[in-house]
Amino acid sequence: MAGAHDASVALREQTAPPGEVAAAGRGARRLAARPGTTSRWRDRLGGSEGNEVLTAAAAALLTVLLIAEGLTILRIGGLLTPHMLIGLALIPPVLLKLSSTSYRFVRYYTRAPSYRRKGPPQLVLRLLAPVLVATTVGVFATGIWLLALGHRSDQLLFLHKAFFVAWGAVFGIHFLAYAPRVARSLRSDWGRIHRQRVPGSGLRGMLVAASLGTGAALALALLGSVTGWHGGAG
Repeated sequence: MAGAHDASVALREQTAPPGEVAAAGRGARRLAARPGTTSRWRDRLGGSEGNEVLTAAAAALLTVLLIAEGLTILRIGGLLTPHMLIGLALIPPVLLKLSSTSYRFVRYYTRAPSYRRKGPPQLVLRLLAPVLVATTVGVFATGIWLLALGHRSDQLLFLHKAFFVAWGAVFGIHFLAYAPRVARSLRSDWGRIHRQRVPGSGLRGMLVAASLGTGAALALALLGSVTGWHGGAG
């Protein structure tokens, strides 16, 4: 029966007018190439390749801001205001980085083929990832709490410093492991040939720029609270 059906289909294709066959082919191609809204959004960001580049770009931006933040710690008594302003500016880029890495995590463990092909991070880095996220949240949460409090609290300041020390140790390992990969990813994406192969360079750039702009706007919006804070450097 299956053979008779295939033969009848082939006969119809052979006897149908060429215009009908071409139209049917075009219709099938249109249906096959009509992705859903979610798929179109993924394609615009470049899929797993684009996610990797977005994560690398956010990491590069964070590295620059964290270096600036680290310099303020060297003279925290005289640079407390810049320290707090840069800390506020860091929040949106940190959220962008957490979002891109969390998205990769979800896509990998929901067995998306392109993310599975890239494979998981190294075991040590996977084990350290929850600690890195928790200490990052702790550093920013206690910092924002201190700002909202409006004055120095020795207990809260100690907690902020403890989170920072723990975060610094874990982040150091994370940075040394991923720095070469970040550099390679950004160098590839900025190359003209690679940009043509991985779509979404413009959109990724807009997301990174928006995170930086939002951070600057947040710092400026809270400038009065920062300059009015009288907690001292500790």
